[in-house]
Amino acid sequence: MYIFLYIECTKMKSARIMEAMSDYIDRPLADSLLHARRKTVILEGARAVGKTMMMRKRLVPAGFRYETLADENTYALAKSDLQGWLGGLTLPVVIDEAQRIAELPLAIKEIVDALTATGPQVVLTGSAIISRDGLDGSNPLARRVQRFTMSPLTQREMHGVPRSLVDDLWDAEPNMDFNQAITRAELFDLMAAGGFPEYSAEYAEYEDWERERLVLDDIRTVLGDTILPGEKLDAAIAQNVLGRLLSTPGGILNSSALADQLSLDRRTVDRYVGVFMRRFLVTALPNLRTAPNRQTFSRSKIHPVDTSLSIQTLLSKGRDPRKNPVDFGNTLESFVVNQVVPSVQWSKTHPDCFYWRETGSNAKEVDLVMRSRGKLVGVEVKSSSKVDREDFKGLAELSTHEGFYRGFLVYTGSRILRWRDDLWALPVTALWQPEAFVESGGGSSGEEPDRGKAVEEGSGEN
Repeated sequence: MYIFLYIECTKMKSARIMEAMSDYIDRPLADSLLHARRKTVILEGARAVGKTMMMRKRLVPAGFRYETLADENTYALAKSDLQGWLGGLTLPVVIDEAQRIAELPLAIKEIVDALTATGPQVVLTGSAIISRDGLDGSNPLARRVQRFTMSPLTQREMHGVPRSLVDDLWDAEPNMDFNQAITRAELFDLMAAGGFPEYSAEYAEYEDWERERLVLDDIRTVLGDTILPGEKLDAAIAQNVLGRLLSTPGGILNSSALADQLSLDRRTVDRYVGVFMRRFLVTALPNLRTAPNRQTFSRSKIHPVDTSLSIQTLLSKGRDPRKNPVDFGNTLESFVVNQVVPSVQWSKTHPDCFYWRETGSNAKEVDLVMRSRGKLVGVEVKSSSKVDREDFKGLAELSTHEGFYRGFLVYTGSRILRWRDDLWALPVTALWQPEAFVESGGGSSGEEPDRGKAVEEGSGEN
């Protein structure tokens, strides 16, 4: 009886998910992909992030044939006679789950080299990073491919705002009349729901235990899958290492310390972090101040690809971010990073993303720094609803560096406040509400308060 009821409830929830997903949320990334300059395009991203849906909704209507190597019959045919299978395809074509056949990029190279057509002809998608190296260690698609990464939905995408947040942070004017509050409970729900389409669409319908079970089961599934040919891992070790990373969102990776905590070799920790990155479970922001030839993901800031992963991991360990200010603040930092970094993909600027930290007795840090053509834009995150001068110290220090352009302090208040000509405090709601910014040169929609008034209204205890 109980099993029957459970199955029926599961069917009902699956039906609601399918109904919600029928209302497709358009992804600005699709336009970037369709207008790519290279004949081959690679789209990578986590499982269930919406890659297949975007292919079917946007590329198939644009004339692309769709094939998936997730289908075992198709996979077997392609694996046994790759050249023959490819030769029978009509171009342009999407090949989904392309990472399953390591030899595919080299075979694609031979096809596209013979093509005179321009624009995307072959689109490869994968739930893990598609092989970049041939048998001799070289990349067979070098100078022939554009790569894109599909992340979980941002709040702007959910609100139907196509303009990239990066472009607004880079050159739009904050609207000093903007005023939109969000409660701490509402913000927690946004972070917990995250951006995976199916999960976020039905978040409010789930019980607490269902939310935890769904996310943790998804993590175990991804870790248990053989996504990349030949990649092996120990599921128990993987879950332990990943659990520590997800429990400290935005933490700076110290492989040696983490290895000691888990009684592992440091090289094992580094290898598993690499696996998590290749499977799009976490992202790494390197330190801007570290010389490029010395920078690896060690000492990078590690963020969950989606804050739902961290929220449910923390709750499963008995840590409730709603009651723990440190966990709430760390998760909020990752939430903001997850709004900004994905929108680089469809921005006009395409900056590189880092964090910045100066060590020493008086360490300074900025949570996210975008760099393009020598210009720097900084984003600092605070979980307080009020800000004061001390909260700007990291951005103020970064502003002394050559190339600093502007900076933003994202907080949980309701108003946009200007601290000085190139520094603003932004409510977190401004990241997805289009009226929070006006086009550069168009002027603000209201009279801008002077610096003293802005600081006074924004002051307060954290």
